[in-house]
Amino acid sequence: MHVILYRRHKAACEHKGDPQYKRCHCPVWFQTNQDGKQKRWTSRELTWEAAQRIANHLMQQDEDARLGRTVPGAAKTVKEAIERFLVAKRNESLSPDTVYRHEQITKLLLDFCDRQGIFFAKDITLDHLNTWQSAWTLKAPQAIRSRQEKVKNFFKYCLASGMIPTNPTVQWKGVKIKVSDQNVRAFSQSEYDKVIRSIDETQMTPANKARIKALMQLQRWSGLSLVDAVCLSKDELRQEGNTFRVVTDRQKTGTLINNFIPAWLAKELLQTKNGNPVFFFWSGTTTPEDAPSYFQKLYRKVFKAAGIEGSSHDFRHTYAVELLKSGVDIRTVSKALGHSSVTVTERFYSKWCVGQQNNLDNTLRMALGG
Repeated sequence: MHVILYRRHKAACEHKGDPQYKRCHCPVWFQTNQDGKQKRWTSRELTWEAAQRIANHLMQQDEDARLGRTVPGAAKTVKEAIERFLVAKRNESLSPDTVYRHEQITKLLLDFCDRQGIFFAKDITLDHLNTWQSAWTLKAPQAIRSRQEKVKNFFKYCLASGMIPTNPTVQWKGVKIKVSDQNVRAFSQSEYDKVIRSIDETQMTPANKARIKALMQLQRWSGLSLVDAVCLSKDELRQEGNTFRVVTDRQKTGTLINNFIPAWLAKELLQTKNGNPVFFFWSGTTTPEDAPSYFQKLYRKVFKAAGIEGSSHDFRHTYAVELLKSGVDIRTVSKALGHSSVTVTERFYSKWCVGQQNNLDNTLRMALGG
């Protein structure tokens, strides 16, 4: 690698016609030409001598790496760190889909570092990560948080492997997913029926149609989130005579969920075909966090066929809202949903607590003498 230095003169500089002029104080930039690709980035220096020292260091590091002279403990380039991280991920026997997402996110990180002129992994700072995140085009908070978690996973690996002295993501603020009653969406009965009918209109295999139908109905009639529903194991469906229950620990909070489900749904679950004999839906080859992504894609196909703007969480919202509308106490609903506290449930669903409000009104009337 050969690093070329040049000045990016300011408009008022009298030497702006000479990019190689060394004695002004305009920013010094770097340029490389490798594999038919030209790359330019700022040296962050104003003196030619300081920028030249950095360029010499970069060229020496590149030569050492190419000739195998890199010694243990030597600084690793961002590219080297990513390559080692991906090798480790592939050795974890993850699904191709999970590995692919790690590859895509680390590629985005490498592209950002190239644009910023960040050559070594140890030089990536919290400020860099915040700058990078500000340019993301992701809109869904869940998607942003998922990307953040994978980036954090990369830096944890780098720190544990001795490639960086400190982890810049330790103070990286995660995205807070705030849900209020304004954006809680429950399906009406007609919408729900239309979504279920539309499964047959999608271009999916018969096996996938049956799985998606069972999965959507499981969310609607048990209140499970998508990750909990997808990762539900067969021994977590309990039968007591003619009664069936879903008994599982919620992934997000660890709270026990022990919910009754209709017998017809239990029988449909037991007939669902899956390659993994332990789970109803999950292949078992991805992490639990990544397990829902495949089914999210199939859900989107169904919503598109139905002509309805929806998400997997709307089935869970429908479960909660219908219980509250029928007069079930919010504390009971909170327990059924596996929320960490009833305060969380009230923040999401308070406006649907019709029965609870009626009870309050009657109590107040009696206390105030009718």
